[in-house]
Amino acid sequence: MSDLWNGLPDEPHRSDWHWIEDGDGLRPLLWRGDDWPEPADRRSWRDGFAMLEPADLRNGRYHGRVMMPPVVAARFRLDVMFATA
Repeated sequence: MSDLWNGLPDEPHRSDWHWIEDGDGLRPLLWRGDDWPEPADRRSWRDGFAMLEPADLRNGRYHGRVMMPPVVAARFRLDVMFATA
């Protein structure tokens, strides 16, 4: 892990949850990759109701993908999609 992170996950084309640590602490954030259904929201992070650009997290530390069962990950993804509708 580098001290200077570019704000992108390991596989930026793929939407998934990732562990990020910054001034707000260690928390899971949803990365919306090229496979995200809404084109305007692709290549951004979701933190609750806030959208973050990769540049917003350059001073953070990337700890990798959140490992969770696919059914759980799909449910969280749907919850985020409907919360923004």
